[in-house]
Amino acid sequence: MSWSKALFLSSVALFFSSTAFAEKVNCPAFVKDSNKTYPMNLIDVFVGPPEERASLLPDTDEEMTWTLKDSQDYARAHNTSIFLVCRYKGTNKKATVKVPKTAQKCSGWYGYSKDEFYAACE
Repeated sequence: MSWSKALFLSSVALFFSSTAFAEKVNCPAFVKDSNKTYPMNLIDVFVGPPEERASLLPDTDEEMTWTLKDSQDYARAHNTSIFLVCRYKGTNKKATVKVPKTAQKCSGWYGYSKDEFYAACE
């Protein structure tokens, strides 16, 4: 096998192995409080702690997707992280999840009905 072919195959193997092990985080689709279940209905993505209110806008008005490359670079340069915050309908409960530094995007989407809402970053 030639040197360039071996280098190419090694590069491809390294790329796919790192992709396969990329971390994925998500918020629970529902929270329970006093035996009542509340569905997730709103998500937000922040650079830095959410209480500092540095909320990111989604990529478009039509989709709930945040591409994170520039935000991850900014967070690294300012020694902070990105956070996914999920809120639940009918309660003040929320879930805050620290997004892995390897995450490339965050998304929110509906399941089979408007009562099924999901969010994840990967």
